[in-house]
Amino acid sequence: MLIFCLMLLFLMLTLHAYREYWRLRNLPQIHRSEFTGELMKVGATYIAIRAANNKCSRSIICFPGFLEDMRYFQDLYTDDDAELILVNNANYHCPFVGEKCRDVIELDWSENPYAMGTIEHDAFYLGLVIEGLVTGRDVYLHGHSRGGAVVLETGSQYPELTAAKERPISAILEAPVLPQAKTAGNGSEPLSHWLSCYFIPIYFGLSRTISTERLLKLPMMRPTNPLKTALCLSIFSVSRSYATCVTNVQSIVAWQRQTEFEAYRHFHSITVVLGERDSSLDKASMHASALQGQKQNRGVSILMTEGTNHFISLEQPDTIRALY
Repeated sequence: MLIFCLMLLFLMLTLHAYREYWRLRNLPQIHRSEFTGELMKVGATYIAIRAANNKCSRSIICFPGFLEDMRYFQDLYTDDDAELILVNNANYHCPFVGEKCRDVIELDWSENPYAMGTIEHDAFYLGLVIEGLVTGRDVYLHGHSRGGAVVLETGSQYPELTAAKERPISAILEAPVLPQAKTAGNGSEPLSHWLSCYFIPIYFGLSRTISTERLLKLPMMRPTNPLKTALCLSIFSVSRSYATCVTNVQSIVAWQRQTEFEAYRHFHSITVVLGERDSSLDKASMHASALQGQKQNRGVSILMTEGTNHFISLEQPDTIRALY
């Protein structure tokens, strides 16, 4: 019995050491893409800006979801004349290269009071982006998945900015993390959540160079197309640290539990776009949250898309483009 206990202890310590190896490791960058605009940085957050064309007065600010970077929106707005501002998840690799990207402009902004990796941290900087970088008169905030929560949290932190009558801001929340909603399956339950957070560094570390064949077996990949497949091949390698990913997941569940429906109040209009077969977030609780949001703000509308999963911009891009 003693030998068994010692062996079990040894295995547990070995597993934990392997987990800590992946959790604390500084991860090298794998994926890069061309970008024609400017790059800026504040803290551990990268910002990419493409200037407006043809005197367009619209500004589109985008924030990606968990395990995504700014490339998620790149093809969606390729032919749009609007000013495009892409804000990356904190402590994620900057995915862009290009002539104007060589000299990253360091922004000397207020110190972020929130822990890096949390929704609140990213929302703090997103608010400063709106305040200091946006030049358009008609402003749209597009957040995908966790980015949807970042958009709503930005409204809670900067209500005087997002609800200003002189420059009303419209929000598009695509397959979003929402107040009082849940992740898919049992992911929001305490035990499942703890186990997920514990094993994330190991699973992600072993999946950094996932094959296309293995990727396409994941539920989130149905339906798919070449662009979606290409972008999702990098989901396990976009972060600079899996410790940040663990914080991301912890923050998602905590934010959903603690954020009330009043978060919907701080925008001129909000469109909640839901995927019919979302396998990452719980569609029923998302829909219920959005319905409560309509009670808080008459500008909240709900768009249920058909034949879609979690990546609506990649699966039905024209549906998203039609909202601008």
